[in-house]
Amino acid sequence: MTLRWITTVLAGIALCFASYLPPLLAAPPDDGQPVSAEVFVAENSPDDGLLAAVYLRMAPGWHIYWQNPGEAGIPVAIRWELPEGFRALPLDYPVPSSFESAGLTGYGYAGEVVLFSRIVPDDGRTDRSFPETAFPLGAELSWLSCGEVCIPGSAELTLDGSPPEPGRRELVRRFLRRVPGKIDGERLALRGAQAAERDGRRFLEIGFSGAEAAALKAFYPLSPKSGLDLKGISVESGSVTVPWTGDTLPESISGVVETERSAYVLDAPIASGGGDGASSEGMQAGTPLFVMLGLAFLGGVLLNVMPCVLPVLGLKVFSLIGPDRSGPDHVKTGRYLSLVFAFGVLLSFWALAVFVWVLQEMGEQVGWGFQFQSPVFLMLIATVVFAFGMNLFGLYEFGSPAVSGKIGRIASHRDALGAFVSGVLATTLATPCTAPFLGTALGFAFAQPPAVIFLFFTVVALGMAAPYVIFAWHPAWLKFLPKPGHWMYLFKQFMGFILVAVVIWLASILGVQAGSGAVTRLLLLLLAVAFVLWIVGTWTGEGASLRKQLLAWGAGLALLAAVFVPLSSGLRTDPGGRGVPLSESAQTERSGGGVTWHEFSPDLLDSLRSEKKTVFLEFTADWCITCKVLEATVLRNDAVLEALRREDVAAVRADWTTKDDRVTAMLQRFGRSGVPLFVVIPEGNIDDAIVLPEIVTVDILLDALEKALRSAAAFLEVTAPG
Repeated sequence: MTLRWITTVLAGIALCFASYLPPLLAAPPDDGQPVSAEVFVAENSPDDGLLAAVYLRMAPGWHIYWQNPGEAGIPVAIRWELPEGFRALPLDYPVPSSFESAGLTGYGYAGEVVLFSRIVPDDGRTDRSFPETAFPLGAELSWLSCGEVCIPGSAELTLDGSPPEPGRRELVRRFLRRVPGKIDGERLALRGAQAAERDGRRFLEIGFSGAEAAALKAFYPLSPKSGLDLKGISVESGSVTVPWTGDTLPESISGVVETERSAYVLDAPIASGGGDGASSEGMQAGTPLFVMLGLAFLGGVLLNVMPCVLPVLGLKVFSLIGPDRSGPDHVKTGRYLSLVFAFGVLLSFWALAVFVWVLQEMGEQVGWGFQFQSPVFLMLIATVVFAFGMNLFGLYEFGSPAVSGKIGRIASHRDALGAFVSGVLATTLATPCTAPFLGTALGFAFAQPPAVIFLFFTVVALGMAAPYVIFAWHPAWLKFLPKPGHWMYLFKQFMGFILVAVVIWLASILGVQAGSGAVTRLLLLLLAVAFVLWIVGTWTGEGASLRKQLLAWGAGLALLAAVFVPLSSGLRTDPGGRGVPLSESAQTERSGGGVTWHEFSPDLLDSLRSEKKTVFLEFTADWCITCKVLEATVLRNDAVLEALRREDVAAVRADWTTKDDRVTAMLQRFGRSGVPLFVVIPEGNIDDAIVLPEIVTVDILLDALEKALRSAAAFLEVTAPG
C-alpha cells in the first residue's frame, strides 16, 4: 500500500467526518461561512432554454471543487425543483485551477466562479424558453469548501425570472468564455492518444495539431477516475503526457485541455503503444504495425496505376522498352536507370516526410496531398510538368558532352537525369491520389511520432518504385510489350500532349483557389519557360561543350527563377464561403441528378443530427483526379442519385481543394489523411458512422446507405409511442 494511497484514504475519511464537526471547530473565525452563493437568470432563449448562473464567492484562503475534484474533494452539485415537462442538464463548469493540499492534487476555484445550469423542456417543442409564469424556481446547492480545514456547505436558493443587471451580464460573459467547448478541428484538433512506456514507467500520450497546439497550458482529466498520476501530468507544445499507474489500460481518456486562448473538452480512444512513444499498434482498432506497413507498401504499388500518375507512367514505360532493349548493354542500363528512378522516388518521399514533420511541429494540420492546397506549389509543379512536355516534343534534350574513356561510358547514360526527375515527378503527381489501402495506412501514420511517419513514407516509396525496378531487373517479363519501332517516337509525342493536359488541369485548380488572375500569371510563366527552353535547346545541341551546356542551363534556370518569384508572390487561396447552414440552401449546388449538396461544416452536421437525417458525407478536392472518377462512375449512377434524393438523406460535400482545418480534423477523426473518402452517418450520429473502403462501388455505397436507413427506421420503431 503506497503512501499516496494511504493519504488519499485518510483525506476521504476526514472529508466524510467534516460534515459532523461542530461549527465552532469548522467555521473560520469572524467571517461566518467561507462561501456565499446566489443564482440568477443569465439567459432565457427560445432556442436554447433557460440558462441559470450559479454565482459562488469564496473567502480568502478557501476554495471549492471542479466536477473532477482531483485526488480528494467533492464537486459542486445542484438540485432543482422544476415543473413537470422540464429537466436540468448537467452543470457547465468553467476551466478550473489546480492546487495542492496535504500532498494531494485538487482541481477547483478560489475567489469567485460562475457555474451554469441549463433548464430545457424534455419534449420536442419548438419554443424551448422557460415560461415566465413558472417562476420562481427553488434550488438546493451543495459544495465542499476547504482552507486549513474542510467544511461542507449548502444553500437553498430561489431563482426569479428577472433579467440580469448590467454588472451581472459582464460576469456571465467572463465565465462563459472559460467554459470549455468542443474541439473544432480549426484552432485545435486531436491527433490521437496512445500508451507508451519509457524507463519502466507507463504514460498516456495525447497529440494535438492546429493553430493553438503550440500554446497548450494545462490538462485537467475527467476519466478514468483512478490510475492517473495527477502530479506528473506534463504539457508541451502539441502534446500532453499523463503518467499511468493503474493495472489495466483504459479504453479512452477524457478531460479539458486549456490553451492560451481557450479550452476544449476531449474524449480520445487509446491505442496501445511501445517504448519511447513509438506506437506499435495503430489507431485502426489496434491493427498491428506490420499490417499497416503492408497496406502502405501495397498502396504504393497501386499508386502506379492511379489516374494522377498515369502521365508519368507512360514516360517510365517508354524508358523501359527504349530504342534498343536487346543486348547486355541495354539490360545493364535499364537496371541502372531503375535504381536512379527509385532513388528519385525515395528522396521525394523523404523530403515530404520531413516537410510533414516540420508542419506538425508548427501546429499545422496536414494530410495526404496537402501541398496541392498551395497556389505557389501548383504554379511550380505546372512549370515542371510543362517543361517535361516540351522535352517530349523535342524542344530540348538532356545531353552530355562527348567524353572518351571510362568517364565517357558513365556519361553515356543519357537518361539518368530523366529517370531521376521522373521519380520526383511521379511522387509529386501521386500525392493528390489516395490509392486503395494507402488511405488507411497514412491515416494511421499521420497521427504517429516522426520516426513512424518517416518509416511509412519510406515503405510507400519502395512500393511505388518496386514494379519499375522489378521489370528492369527481369527484362524477360517485358516480352508482352510491343517491339521497338517508329511508333515509340509517336508515343513519346503523344505523352507530351498528355502532360499539357495535366498542365491545363493544374491551371483549373489554380483558378479555383486563387482566381483568374493567378491563371494569367501561370500562362505568362509558361510562355517564359517555353522561350528559355527553346534558347537552351538551341545552345546545347549535339557536340556542345560541357562549359557551354552548363552556362546555358545555369543562365536559363536563373532567368526562370527571376520570372517565377514575382509571378508567384502574393498568391493567396480564396476559399469562398464555407460552413453554410442548412437553412441557407441557396448557397448549395445541385448536380445533374437533382441532388442537393450542402457544404460541410460542424454546425451543419449538428443540425442534421437534430433532424435525425442520415448523412452521406463526401470528402473531395478539385485536384484529386480519383475523386472526379468516383463522382462520374459512382455518384452519377441512377440508383445512387435516387437514394441521395430521399427526404431522410442529406448529401454533404467536404471540399478540401483549399486548406480547411475543419475538413482535415474530420478526416483524421475517421482515421484517414487524404481524399477521396465516403462516409455514411446514420441519423447524423458520427459515433455510428460507416466509413467506406478506398475502393468504392455502386453496390458498396448503396448497401451502406440501406444499412444506415434500416438502423434509423428500427430506432424510430422502438422509440415510437405505444
